[in-house]
Amino acid sequence: MTLRLRDLGRQLARSLGFRSSTPVQDQPPANLDTGVFTSVIESGSERARNAMARQLAAVLADRATTELERRLIVPLVKRLAADPEVRIRRSLARRLKSIAGLEEELVFAILADRDDIAVPFLSETPALNPALMLAVLDAGDITRQIAVALRADITEEAQALIVDTAALPVCLALFENTAVRLDEEEYRRFNDRFGETPDVAELLLTRPELPPDIRVQRCRRVSKRLHHLISERGWVAANDADEIVGDSEDMTILRILKETNGAELAHAMPLLISRETLTPLIIVRAACLGEMQVVAQILAYLAGMPIARARERMAGKGFTGFKGLHGRSGLPKSCFGILQAACDVAADEAKQRLSLDGEEFGRRLIEALMTRYEAMPPRDRAQYLDFISRFAENPVRNLAKRLKTDMSKAA
Repeated sequence: MTLRLRDLGRQLARSLGFRSSTPVQDQPPANLDTGVFTSVIESGSERARNAMARQLAAVLADRATTELERRLIVPLVKRLAADPEVRIRRSLARRLKSIAGLEEELVFAILADRDDIAVPFLSETPALNPALMLAVLDAGDITRQIAVALRADITEEAQALIVDTAALPVCLALFENTAVRLDEEEYRRFNDRFGETPDVAELLLTRPELPPDIRVQRCRRVSKRLHHLISERGWVAANDADEIVGDSEDMTILRILKETNGAELAHAMPLLISRETLTPLIIVRAACLGEMQVVAQILAYLAGMPIARARERMAGKGFTGFKGLHGRSGLPKSCFGILQAACDVAADEAKQRLSLDGEEFGRRLIEALMTRYEAMPPRDRAQYLDFISRFAENPVRNLAKRLKTDMSKAA
C-alpha cells in the first residue's frame, strides 16, 4: 500500500510539475513525504483535487491499508472535506459514506458540511457508531437528528434520547422508521410530552401496540371533545348527551380492554385504576355483555391476587368463592348480585363447553337472576335488570326492560 501511495504522489508530481521536499522514491515507509498531496490541496486544480480525493478515498476503503498509512492519509482527506469547491466535498462524502470504521474526525468534518452533503452521508454511513449517534442527537440540528431517527440501525439509547428530549419533528420521524418498535414506557413518555397535539393523538391511535392505558386516555379525551361539541350546538338535551357520550366512551374502553392481551392489560391496570378509568359501571357493563375475561383481569388486580386464583373464585371454588373475591376487590355491594350471576352463567358455559355470544349470555343472565337466588330481595333483582337494560346487547335490553316493568306492576 505504501508503494501505491508513492506511485500516487509520483503521478501527481509529474502531472502538476510539483517537487516534494524529499524525493518520493527515496522515502522510507514510515516517513512517506506527503508534500505532493499537500501541494495539490493548496494549489492544484479542481480536477486534480477531485482526482486525489477519489484515489485517497479508495485507499481508505481498502482493507489492506495499514494504520500507519491511515494516519498519513486522514489529515489529507480531512482537508479535502473542507475544500472550497462544493463538488469536491460532495464527491468525497459520497465515496466515504460506505466505509465502515471511518475515523471520527472525518465523520464530523462531513457532518459539519451543508445539508445536501451531510444528510445523505449521515443517513447511510456505517461509521456512525453508538457514541457518534448520541453526539449528533445531542449537538446536531433538527435536520441531522431526523436523519439519525430514520436510520435502520438506530440504537436503543438513541431511540430513548429522541423520545425524551427531541423536538416533535424528530419524534415523528422516529415513528416513521419501520425498524423501530417503542416499548410501553417510551410510548407513555412520548404521550406525556406531545399527547395534547391533535395530529399526535391521531397518530398514536393508529399504533396497534399502543399501551391500553394510553388508548383509553385518548378515547376519554375524544369523548370530552364530543360532549362539548354536542352541548355547544344543542343537538340533543344535556342529559341525553351525557348518556350518549358516556355509553360510547364505555363501549370503546371495553373494546380496548377486550382486544388487549392479558399481560399488557395486567401491566396497564395500575394506571387505568389510578386515572379512575375502570369504574364499577364499566365492570358491570362487561359482565352484562359476557366479557368475563376482562372482568376476571380487573377483579384479580383489585383483589390483589393472581388471575388464575381469581378465576377459581369466580367459578365458586376456593375459600368463600366469589363472595370473598368481591369483598377483597372493594367494589360496591350493589355490584355483587349481578357479578355473581354473571360468574354463575360463565361457569355453566364452561361446564357445558359452550361459547356464548353477547346476546345469548345476556339472556342466560336474565334467566339466572329470575330463577335462582331465592334470598335476593325483589328491589335488588329489579336493579340488576335495570343494569342489563342499560348495558347488555340491544335485544336483551328490551327483554330486561319488559321484565322490570312487569315486576313493578306486580309489586
